[in-house]
Parts: sequence; structure tokens; C-alpha cells
Amino acid sequence: MFRLFLLLVCAVPAIAIGAREGHAPKWVREVAADKDLQVDPEMVGVRLEPTARGAFLDTRAHRIGAKRLRALYQVFDSNADNPMGLCGAGREIHLFVYELTLPKPIERGRVLISSCLEALSLASQNSGRSNSESDFSSVIWQRDGFTIEWWGIGPGGDTSSHYALRNDRFVPTRSGEGNR
Repeated sequence: MFRLFLLLVCAVPAIAIGAREGHAPKWVREVAADKDLQVDPEMVGVRLEPTARGAFLDTRAHRIGAKRLRALYQVFDSNADNPMGLCGAGREIHLFVYELTLPKPIERGRVLISSCLEALSLASQNSGRSNSESDFSSVIWQRDGFTIEWWGIGPGGDTSSHYALRNDRFVPTRSGEGNR
């Protein structure tokens, strides 16, 4: 009986943490920006932006109504034209959201979620844990869209931002926020 108690005490918190964090996105590095993303059959036809260094692909599909959506976190150099200048070694990360449609996915929105130049970052990427730079658990999917939990203050001075799917585009739900 004592062993069962220990198992429950140890396992239940681990299950809750795993459910909160979800699956880790998979790192994708495309050499040629003019090639389709070939790492996942549902994302064929999606291409990285020409200046992207790579991307993290969320392995889960998210549902909003009848729509199935996937997140792709594209990584860019902060100051590619001046690597020795301000944020020369820094990164900018944009969340791209695609609706899974045939013959290829359709982009439904993009949001800047991490920026050296604008001092913007996800709460989960500043946890101090190893591999936190690839932790996107601060993007929390909900019935009508997703909420982003910011480290410190995010756009518009808020600690979180909510984006809802309206007319087939993700838009901020509070005034003063915008897709950057």
C-alpha cells in the first residue's frame, strides 16, 4: 500500500507537467527556402521564409471548430546585416499558424513571439531549464484561438495576449495589440 502511495505521489505531478508542456516541437532546417517542408506529410507545400535559419514544427494538430491547425515557429537572425552590432547573435521567432487543407496548408496568421531587438520573449523560454529556447508551452491553444504568456511585459504592456480565429485570420482580441 505504501508503494502505491509513493507511485501516486511521484506520478501524478509528472503527468500534470507533461500535459501542460505537451509534445516538444521538432527542429526543422531547410537548406533551400524554395523547397516544400518534407518533414511531415500534413505540411507538404509549406515553405520557410527565405531568410529563416530553420523552424520548430509543432507535432500536434489543434482544433478550432471544424478546422485543424498546426504551429510552425520560424527562427530568423535578429540583425543579419550587422552581425557585430546590436543583437548580431540574437534571434527573432515568429509563430506561423497553418490550417491543414488540401492540396496544401493555408497560413492563417503570424505573430512575433521572441525578439532580441524588441526585448520580447515567451515565459517558457526564460525558465532557466535546459533546452528552454525550444519550449513553446507559453503558447496555449484554446477553443477559439491561442493565448501567449509573455516573460515580463509583452506587446501592449500585458503579461499575456489572446489571438482568436476571426474570418479565417488570427487577430488579437484586445485593443492595442497587433500582429507584428
